[in-house]
Amino acid sequence: MIKKQYLLELNTETPLIKSGQQGKDVQKVQEWINLWKRVDPLWKLSLVMDGDFGPVSASAVKSFQQHHGLAVDGIVGNITWRKLTEPMKNAYTRIDGEGSLRKLVVAYARQHLAASPREFNQNEGTWVRAYMDGNEGTKWPWCMGFAQMVVDQATFTLEQRFTDLLPASYSCDVVGSYGLNQGKLIENAALRKKSIEEGDLFLNVRIPKADWTHVGIITGVDGDWIETIEGNTNDEGSREGYEVCARRRNYKLKKIDVFKLL
Repeated sequence: MIKKQYLLELNTETPLIKSGQQGKDVQKVQEWINLWKRVDPLWKLSLVMDGDFGPVSASAVKSFQQHHGLAVDGIVGNITWRKLTEPMKNAYTRIDGEGSLRKLVVAYARQHLAASPREFNQNEGTWVRAYMDGNEGTKWPWCMGFAQMVVDQATFTLEQRFTDLLPASYSCDVVGSYGLNQGKLIENAALRKKSIEEGDLFLNVRIPKADWTHVGIITGVDGDWIETIEGNTNDEGSREGYEVCARRRNYKLKKIDVFKLL
């Protein structure tokens, strides 16, 4: 794969993370303790993500270990770390047997959705870093990073490169302009005449022309509606949301273009 930051997010530099330690690996543990509330409705604990493994963090790790039937010692070794990061590992598990690129794109998008990725603060956290090649923060909206990660996984499964289909960029404008110049972009007015297919990308359009603000994966089409999975959004469809969501968008009511992968 071209986008490999997720491998760093799934590993730590510290063999054992325990009381008294500080640093980025401690903060990763605290992030995952908090993220598990998204995956497991029975998990209620959360931590301040200050990178300081104090008594509260140790107690939360013990509770996590007990909750998952692990040895309870309050220390994050390999077994506890693998369990903490299991949702991300699941999102990046290879899918075989889906056949076409379009079906693989949809399958990988659904696999990420099931892992409940979300950010912390604005565009920060382990999922954002994975999608954005290590970048995070207010200047790094991650909807395109998410979409390209999904396409990267799908093309890699077929022994292809996603950069043969679209440019490696975090910018909706760059990808939209490329699609327009290459004849791969169906502009909104033409969507009523041309087919929209699952596995393509949608791009929200803002006036003036050639200004795109948000992107996502099309997972289905129902009349004037497209079903989507998209990153950096929320239930209201914001382009600066906080999670990966499944949504429905009406391309007659909203200005939406479609980028054809094939």
